[in-house]
Amino acid sequence: MGWLPAAIKIVPIIWQAVITVERLIKDRKGKDKQDEAVRMTGELLALIEGVVGRDLLNDANVQAAVRNAIDAIVALQNTIRNIKGVKPS
Repeated sequence: MGWLPAAIKIVPIIWQAVITVERLIKDRKGKDKQDEAVRMTGELLALIEGVVGRDLLNDANVQAAVRNAIDAIVALQNTIRNIKGVKPS
């Protein structure tokens, strides 16, 4: 159960990175935006590394999970936009 406190801290960071990238970067799409969200998440994640006592930034599994979470968040945002009748950006 030790992963839950870390997950609770990481998911909002990923969410905020996705929202920020979507708002600020209009001229790129797909992997370029994902890369920027991963970079931003990494910078924010550095702030909580001390709390969990591990080097999360350089863990390939964490980076893969962050990319998967970004994809899921973007898919959810696009689904909600489609339900509301607004085209995804």
